[in-house]
Amino acid sequence: MNKDLALVTEFLAGDRSPRMLTACSLQEALRGRILELDPRQGTSVLSFEPGPQFLQGGGSIQGGIVAAMLDFACVFAAFSRLPSGGSLGSTTLTINYLRPALPGLLESRGKIVKMGSRFIFAEAQIEAQDGKLVATATTVIAVIPGQ
Repeated sequence: MNKDLALVTEFLAGDRSPRMLTACSLQEALRGRILELDPRQGTSVLSFEPGPQFLQGGGSIQGGIVAAMLDFACVFAAFSRLPSGGSLGSTTLTINYLRPALPGLLESRGKIVKMGSRFIFAEAQIEAQDGKLVATATTVIAVIPGQ
């Protein structure tokens, strides 16, 4: 089973209290947490607190890391609705950077826009602690059937 799907399944089967993201080393390094998943709505809320190793020379979080946090939010929203045994793969990811992502706690929200049997269309946004929007994304995610 896909490790991200396993985390989603455990979260949804449990008491749904915040849970560390541990499916890969990047999730752990970003200090990612699942805060909310709603399979009925197809939504996710994740938090991240990237450390200093992810800062650029100007003191903001590197753009590729912001993209990864947006991608995680979209994929976790999609995994909340995926039947067990399958997997997902992002095929496109379009990012709009609205302001620098500064160090501190960031919240990433993902939402399924349309779910088909082969592709899922989703969107996400990241907000800083002050509630200001940092970046948005849209994505197309391929559904990979289970073996």
